Amino acid sequence: MSMFRLITLVSLLWGTTFSVFAASQLSTLSQTAKWRALLHYQSQGLNNVEFSEVDDDRFFLSPAGKYDALAELKATIKAFNQTQAGDDAAACRFPARLKWLQRVLPEYNFKTIACPAFDDWYSKVKGDALFLIFPSSYINSPSSMFGHTLLRLDGKQGHQLLSSAINFAAFTDVNDDEITFTVKGLTGGYPGYVSLVPYYEKVNEYNHIESRDIWEYQLKLSHEQIQEFTRHIWELNEIRFDYFFIDENCSYRLLTLLDAVEPSWQLAAPFSYRTVPTDTIRVLATNDLIGEVNFRPSKTTIIEDQRLQLSEPLREVARALADDPYTMQTSPQFTKLSAQQKAQVLDIAYGYTRYLNLKKKDKDASLPKRSLKLLSLRSKVPFTGEAYHPVTVPDVRDEHGHKTLRSTVGASEDFLELGFRINYHDWLDNLSGYREGAQIEMGDVVVRADESHLQLQHFDVISIRSLGPRHRFSQPISWQVNGGYERWLSDDLGQAHIKLGGGYGYDLGFGIAYGFLQTQVANSKRYDHDWRLGAGAELGYLLQRDRFSVWASAQHLASVIESGDSTEYQLGVSIVLSANQQLRLQWQEQQWRQLKNDQLRLTYAIYH
Repeated sequence: MSMFRLITLVSLLWGTTFSVFAASQLSTLSQTAKWRALLHYQSQGLNNVEFSEVDDDRFFLSPAGKYDALAELKATIKAFNQTQAGDDAAACRFPARLKWLQRVLPEYNFKTIACPAFDDWYSKVKGDALFLIFPSSYINSPSSMFGHTLLRLDGKQGHQLLSSAINFAAFTDVNDDEITFTVKGLTGGYPGYVSLVPYYEKVNEYNHIESRDIWEYQLKLSHEQIQEFTRHIWELNEIRFDYFFIDENCSYRLLTLLDAVEPSWQLAAPFSYRTVPTDTIRVLATNDLIGEVNFRPSKTTIIEDQRLQLSEPLREVARALADDPYTMQTSPQFTKLSAQQKAQVLDIAYGYTRYLNLKKKDKDASLPKRSLKLLSLRSKVPFTGEAYHPVTVPDVRDEHGHKTLRSTVGASEDFLELGFRINYHDWLDNLSGYREGAQIEMGDVVVRADESHLQLQHFDVISIRSLGPRHRFSQPISWQVNGGYERWLSDDLGQAHIKLGGGYGYDLGFGIAYGFLQTQVANSKRYDHDWRLGAGAELGYLLQRDRFSVWASAQHLASVIESGDSTEYQLGVSIVLSANQQLRLQWQEQQWRQLKNDQLRLTYAIYH
């Protein structure tokens, strides 16, 4: 054998062996959790087929990258080996992929190149602390009732409000009606994007305009993990994910961003079919990723806290000052007050006028002038200390409240019933961690069995109640909407219904008394022509405490179109057994025409 042929043979054998080794290595690498997390691969569908949740071709370098992690890896390596320079180079588009591949494939000697756009952006947002931000719910805003989460990256901006807020949100169409909005939101019809905005914009939006308290959780990430997170955020710039209200929502996407930093956390794994923001905070806590926690009260929380520190006569003076500071400044009601009392009434009056201005609901053009006048009066008061005690930080945060799935078992003398609820909280559920007067339930189903029947007793598709007391500094409209199925006690016939109501609530004793005007459309064999349109009223009283709750109500619906009137009385008492267990005793009487029946049942509930 000639020397040339020998060299050729050895070269072929070496090349073949290397290629086989490289192919095997790349195949193994493409199956690693880190690579698949960088591509946002998740098991999806009933068959648990794994592919990327990114719905944007620009995110993939291989045409098959959404479904084939190996093809995307090969295409990425090929692109990183090209000599292209500048912002359009793959190494500039995907700095997190580049950093990782440089570490796990050092033999490829991938080069770090100059990327003007990325380098400029990175130098501006580069941070050394990452926070999860949780704007909690507000009583009169149904869209806020589940809360929301975003991230904040603190760097060298010098002030938290100047930090970068990293938000994932749906880009909705303002022209969509409510039905279209709901359908598109449930089916992924809206695009969702990761975006960076100054944190003060989010504080203004949630804290000031929407009156939502904000919790700030510092995440226990290392410096290198935060830099890796930042590089990955760049890779998602203007990249589309389909947004789903129920599962692939804001909170879920943030967990997948963190999983891309450290896949072994598997933060998103428990949320394959529903994601509730408070549940995602619990997962972070379970993984010991939460450090220091800060509380940023909303303007309404501050006003309410100050109101409770005032006597009723001082509240009256404060509200009069907010309405007309020019007249009140010479009124004996104001001039006879002590310096601290003057400071108190002026502070809350000024805060109230600023709140009205932010809400943009008060069209009074004199508001800015009144605010300035109140500031002027305050500057002349010889009291330099804090007029009020600081706002009390809640002992129980939202994620410390009961979990959001609920299973129940109940019984009376005549039946046994089982129940399950997908979401979220009702008036008799354990209160700690939730807003007083707020109720939002979805998918609440109860099945009842007696000696001869097994039947559906109750199914709420959705049930929302928003009850807030009215006083000098807040005049909310309380309201309710309910849609679902219910089997009536009076004749054991079921009805599908939609009920709407609105009214006022006021503090009375230790609870809130309320009255609703309401209307209902119902379908049942009980009614003439199977349909009834009813209108009437509900009066009730709600008392909620950390250890127990009481709710009593009476409602009467007169038939607008035939079919007879109906009346219903309810009384419920719940006792907290633990954060995630409860015992509930409920009495109910229902009457339709001359038919009447009542029941008393005892229910055990567990939240999980």
